[in-house]
Amino acid sequence: MAKLETSDIIANIHCSSSGVWSNCQPNIQRRINALLNYQAEYFHLRMDFHRELQELQYKYSSQFEIFFEKRRKIIDGSYQLSEFRNDFPQNHSNILEKGIPNFWLTVLKNLDSYDYPIRSKDELCLKYLRDIRCILNPPNSQTTSFLLEFHFLPSNPFFTETILTKYYSIRFQSNDSNPYQSYDGPEVDYCQGCSITWTSNHNLTIQKRNRRIRNKTTGAIRFIPVEKSIKSFFDFFSPPIIPTDGIHEMIDEDQIHLEADIEFGLLLKQRILPKAVLYYTGEGLPVYDDKELTSSDSSQ
Repeated sequence: MAKLETSDIIANIHCSSSGVWSNCQPNIQRRINALLNYQAEYFHLRMDFHRELQELQYKYSSQFEIFFEKRRKIIDGSYQLSEFRNDFPQNHSNILEKGIPNFWLTVLKNLDSYDYPIRSKDELCLKYLRDIRCILNPPNSQTTSFLLEFHFLPSNPFFTETILTKYYSIRFQSNDSNPYQSYDGPEVDYCQGCSITWTSNHNLTIQKRNRRIRNKTTGAIRFIPVEKSIKSFFDFFSPPIIPTDGIHEMIDEDQIHLEADIEFGLLLKQRILPKAVLYYTGEGLPVYDDKELTSSDSSQ
């Protein structure tokens, strides 16, 4: 206890202390100082906990991949139905159909993401989506990272790439400048999408139209092509660029966009990909009580 109460951190804490307790009696201030230092130790312990948790997830990732590979083969039809237990009567009219068509499209549509909605034109492209994978990178003492891979069939006519990627970097580090600031767990501090090489007239993120222009002198009319950005699910692969000075230097609109991007990426990693079949069937989706919805509507 004596060591905590006389540490260098405590000697400097008065510089940033608020008036809430700075006017307390000296013996009370010493006890609050001790509590603050214990709080800082708690945050560091939580940081170690989350770091070891990421190491544990990485350790088991290869074993999880065994199950994901089996799921992958069921979806694309690589496994014959006879290789699995089947408690349902076979419909002989559909016995030649293999795999589960539009599995990942259905999963993404069931999410009904407000920030990355699946529009009708997106659906035409996402029908070629055959798998979504999450690759965990080995964590170190301060950071970890993961990569989301969206695998498309080579026959996809919309762009030339067969894999689109999204990279996320996560830091464990607490705030060294203020060790008493709340530490709520690892935070995403960087994300990067990928370029998409759209084929001619297939870019789903822009809308093309011809603009009519009249010559003021001759009155002649001509048309020039104009492109307008439109919302698309594929905006997910073009996140806002984080300035070198940090997220706080971004404009509000970009901050909101980035927060939504990170939330959706973590949702895919932590919930959707491990339990994809439950989001395909709808069993993994949140269940709302009709009474609760009625009460919420009436309160508005």
